[in-house]
Amino acid sequence: MGNNMSLRNALSRTCSRPVIYLAMAGFAVLSAASAQAQTAANAPVNLDLGSVLAASTANGSSDYQDTPGSAPYEAPSVTPLNSTQPTSLVTQHTIENNFSSTQSYADYARLTPSVNSINPNGPGLAEAIGPTIRGLQDGQYNVTFDGIPLGDSNDFTHHTTSFFADHDIGQTIVDRGPGTAETVGDATFGGTISIRSKDPLPNMTLTPYGSYGSYNTAQEGLQFDTGSISKLNGASAFFDAGHIKSDGALSYAHQERSNFLGKIVLPLGSNTTLTLFSSYQKLYQNPPLGASVAQMQAFGNSNYAYNNDPNSQGYHKYTADYITTDMEYADLTSNLGNGWLYDGKAYTYGYYHHDINTIDPFDSLPGGQSSAGMANQVQLTVGGTPVNGIPGETFGMTYRSFGTIQRLQKDFSFGDVKVGAWFDRQSDNRYVYEVSLTNGNAPNYDLNTNGVGTVTANNNNGTISRLQHNQLYTFQPYAQFDWKPIDGLTLTAGVKYAFFRRQLAAVVNQNTGISQGYEHNYGKLLPSFEARYKLNPNLSVYAQAAEGFLAPNLNTFYTTNITQQSVQPQTTLNFQAGAAYQNQHLALGGDIYDIHFQNFIQSSGKNPNKFFANIGGVFYRGIEGEATYTFDSGFSLFGNGGYNQAYTTAGHVNVQMAPQFTTNAGIIYDHNGIYASVIDEWTGGEYSGNSAVSQPGGHSPGGWYNPYNTVNVSAGYTFAHLMPHVNHLSVKLNVDNITNQNQYITDLGSDASGNPLYLKLTGVSAFFSVSVPMTF
Repeated sequence: MGNNMSLRNALSRTCSRPVIYLAMAGFAVLSAASAQAQTAANAPVNLDLGSVLAASTANGSSDYQDTPGSAPYEAPSVTPLNSTQPTSLVTQHTIENNFSSTQSYADYARLTPSVNSINPNGPGLAEAIGPTIRGLQDGQYNVTFDGIPLGDSNDFTHHTTSFFADHDIGQTIVDRGPGTAETVGDATFGGTISIRSKDPLPNMTLTPYGSYGSYNTAQEGLQFDTGSISKLNGASAFFDAGHIKSDGALSYAHQERSNFLGKIVLPLGSNTTLTLFSSYQKLYQNPPLGASVAQMQAFGNSNYAYNNDPNSQGYHKYTADYITTDMEYADLTSNLGNGWLYDGKAYTYGYYHHDINTIDPFDSLPGGQSSAGMANQVQLTVGGTPVNGIPGETFGMTYRSFGTIQRLQKDFSFGDVKVGAWFDRQSDNRYVYEVSLTNGNAPNYDLNTNGVGTVTANNNNGTISRLQHNQLYTFQPYAQFDWKPIDGLTLTAGVKYAFFRRQLAAVVNQNTGISQGYEHNYGKLLPSFEARYKLNPNLSVYAQAAEGFLAPNLNTFYTTNITQQSVQPQTTLNFQAGAAYQNQHLALGGDIYDIHFQNFIQSSGKNPNKFFANIGGVFYRGIEGEATYTFDSGFSLFGNGGYNQAYTTAGHVNVQMAPQFTTNAGIIYDHNGIYASVIDEWTGGEYSGNSAVSQPGGHSPGGWYNPYNTVNVSAGYTFAHLMPHVNHLSVKLNVDNITNQNQYITDLGSDASGNPLYLKLTGVSAFFSVSVPMTF
C-alpha cells in the first residue's frame, strides 16, 4: 500500500457527478427561492408535521431527552416514551463520545438490547458480520437511511461500510418489530435499523477533524456548515468530505475509503420544507474471509487473513474489492392546512462492486503449498493443457434503485388517518469470469492514483461462471387509523399490501451454468394493531400484534427446475408488549416478545461458502430491558440486555448463529467538558451449525461458541472558548477491547478440505481523534 494521500487529493477523487449535480441543484434552488424569501423575510418556519415522517417511534420523546445531564440524554440506549413496539434510540451525543471515527451503524446498534455485531478486522475496518437482531440475520430485517429502505435485492442484505461515514450519522434507532402499516421496506418483519443523517448546524462553521490509531489507521476530513441563511428564509446546508486508510487488524486486510456528502434544508415559506441530499463513497478493501487453524499456525499469526507471497492463492492482492456507491434524494414536507400533512420522497442509490479473487484462498500455506494437495494450475483455453499459475475469478455486481415514498395524513380531534405507498425498482447485473491471475509469471500490477496495487487478470480461459440480469419491483400501499378515544390512549389499526415481482434473465445462471429466465410475483396483505397508553407524563405502556412477510431470495432461482420452484415466502406473526419510563434521573424500558415463523430460511457460512435451507416453523421468544440512572455529580450507571430463544417447532433445535443473550453495562462521567465511559459488551453462546467446529483447547462441543465479552473505554475533553471563532476543541481517546480478548467467536463456513474458517476477536486497539469547529 502506498503512503497516505493528502486530503486535497482525496477530495478531488471523491467528487462525483451526483455530488456536483446536488451542489448545482441546491444553489439553483437557493437562488430561485431568494425572491420569495425577500417577501417573507425572516418568517418563522413552523412545520407541525407530527408523525407524517413515519421514520420511527423515536420522533418525539420526553422533555428530558434533550436535557444534558438527564438520564434519557446520557443513556447509551434509551426507549422513547411514545414507542408502540420495542424500540431503542442511540443519539448523536452517544455516537460522538463513545465510538472511534471508523465505526459504523452496526456498532451503534450493538449498544441496544438483543443486537450483536462482529467487527472481523478491527472497529469498522471491514463489513460487519451481522448485525443480528434477536438472532435474526442480516437480510431478515430492514435498514433505512432518512426513512428510505436500502439494500441488495438478491437477498435483502446490507453493507455497513459502503454507503456512509460515521461522521455523517446523527442517530441510529433500532425497532425490534415489524412496525405499523406505514413502516415500509423489504424485510420489516424482523425489525428496522433506522439511520438518520445529521442536520446542518445553526451557525456558519468550518470543522476540520481527524484521527490516528492502531493498525496504522488514519482519518482526515472537513465539514462545512452554512448556518441559517436569513435571506433565504432560514435555509441551511452542510457538506462533508473525509478519507480513511488502514492496514487492518488482520494480516494484509487493508481498507481505504473516501466519501463526500451534502445536505441542503430549504424552507419554502412557513409550512413547507425541501431537503436535498447526495452522498458518494469509494472503497478499496481486502475483505476478511476467515482462516483455518492450519493457516494461522503455518504463518505464525493468530490474526491471519492474507499473506504476501505471490505464489500463494492467499496473496492479499489476489482478493480485493473495488466498490463505489452513491445515494441521492429530494424530500418535500408540507403542512397543507386544515389538518392535512404531506411528505414525499424521490430517491435513487447505486452500488458498483468489482473484485478479483482466487479460487480457494483458504487452502494456501507458505511457499504456495495447498493444505488440500491441490496444485496452483490454470487452463488458459478450453480443453488446453494446464500450466502453472494462480486460478482466479473476476466478479461484478452493479445495481441501481429508483423509488418514491408518498405519505398523506389527516388529523382529526379523535385521531388521524394515514395513507401512503412505497415503490422501488432495483436493476442488478452480475458476472463471474474464470481467469488466470499470473499465467506462471510475475503478476501484472497496475498502481492506480491512490497507490493501491491492483492485479490485471490477463488470461481468460473461456469459462463464464455467471452472467445474469435481475430486477426486483416492490410496491407497498398502506392505510392506517390512529384513534384516541380518551386522553393518553392511542389505538392504531392498519393494513399494508406487500407486493414483490422478481425477474431473472441469465445467459449463464449461477450454480446451474445454463441460460435461464423466470418471473414470479409474491404478495400478501399484512394487518397490524398497536395500543399505547400514557399513564402519566413519565410512563407509558404498549402492546402490538402484527404479521410479517419476506419474499424468497434470488438464490432460490439457482436450480435447473427453475419453472417448478415453489419456495414459499417467509411469514411471521408477532406479539409484543412493553413499557417505558423517563424522568430527570432514571430512564427505563422493557418488553417481552413472541414471534411465530413459517418457512424459515436459514443461512449458513458466508460468501462464497454461503448456502440456505428451509427449516420450516421457528419460534423466537425473549425478554429485553434497559436502564440508566444519573447522579447530580455527572456520573451515570447503565445496563441493558436481552434473553433470546430461537428454536424450531419440530424437535426444538436451536437456530444457527443466534446468540442466546446480549448485555451492555457500564459507567459514564459527563461534566464540565469531560466525557468518559467504560462499557462492557457481552454476547451469549450460539450454535454455528458447522459440525467441524471444535474450538482450540477443547472447552466447547462441536458447533458451539462460548459467550464472550469486550470492554471498551472512551475518554475525551472539550476545551471551551479557546480563541475568537474557535468556541471549542474536542479531543478523544477510544480503547476497544482493553482486556485484549482474542478467542474464537464464529466461523464463515469451511475450506475445500473441510477445515472451519474462524474469526477471532482482534485484540486491543486504540484511536485518538480531534475536532476543531471554527465559527464565522
